[in-house]
Amino acid sequence: MQIVRLRPAEPGGKTRAFLDVQFDNGVVARGLRLVRTGAGMRVFSPDVRGELVVAIPPAVADEIARLAVAYEQRAA
Repeated sequence: MQIVRLRPAEPGGKTRAFLDVQFDNGVVARGLRLVRTGAGMRVFSPDVRGELVVAIPPAVADEIARLAVAYEQRAA
């Protein structure tokens, strides 16, 4: 899995960035949110009219968050 695009969010909120992820099987998830929480960085699915678009298992979300933070650090 790899981060293919990361766009910083507006400053001042909990959302740190929006990202697109390509999984090893070729599936691309666009518009995931990287959010700073009390428990650390988490990744959340985009939503449409308040409904989640995709369910991301916690272990996968944690791995995406780790990759996104590393991607941010390389870009800085």
